[in-house]
Amino acid sequence: SLYRAFIESMASENASRLTAMQKAEENIEERLDNLNSQFNRQRQNAITEELLDIIAGFEALAKV
Repeated sequence: SLYRAFIESMASENASRLTAMQKAEENIEERLDNLNSQFNRQRQNAITEELLDIIAGFEALAKV
C-alpha cells in the first residue's frame, strides 16, 4: 500500500541519517584523539625545553 511504502521510505531515510551521524561521530572521536596526541607532544616539548633551560642555568652557575 501507499502508506507502507511511505513508512518504509521514512525508515530508510532515518537509517541513512543514523549511519551518517554515526560515521560523523567516529570522525570526531578520531580527530579528538589526534588533537589530544598533538597537544600532549607539544606540552612535553615545552616541559623538556624548560628542563634544558634549568639544567643549562645550573651548569652555568656551577662554573662560576
